[in-house]
Amino acid sequence: MTTALLVDDSKFMVRAMKQIVESFDIDVVATAGDGNEGLEAYRAHQPDVTLLDVTMPNMDGLQCLQAIRSEYPDAKIIMVSAIRTEETVQRCLDSGAVAFLQKPIRPNSPSDLARLSDALDAAKNQTNTAHQPETV
Repeated sequence: MTTALLVDDSKFMVRAMKQIVESFDIDVVATAGDGNEGLEAYRAHQPDVTLLDVTMPNMDGLQCLQAIRSEYPDAKIIMVSAIRTEETVQRCLDSGAVAFLQKPIRPNSPSDLARLSDALDAAKNQTNTAHQPETV
């Protein structure tokens, strides 16, 4: 079974993402509330895929992405953020993220689930892809 690590400072978002990710038959092995905790959880579990928020206290998602990728060059990390600028997306992809997803990702939205599915496929195939935000 595929394993995942979820890193986000919003406990609500972690709970929601856990439910969604598990619906894809992926085992969430750990969650973390900031980049420091995310890095430690990655070291402890070395999951198949990590969903990592960009904006967090202590160590932000981009710093965490870079730290994980420096230690584990094959890490498959999907960046997730409500803030989506071309600069942020490009910095994440240039730092080794396999995908960038715009929040929110709603469990009852077929288009949101399709975007997540595409990102998980990108992680499985280790290809970079940036997803355009959905308009509702």
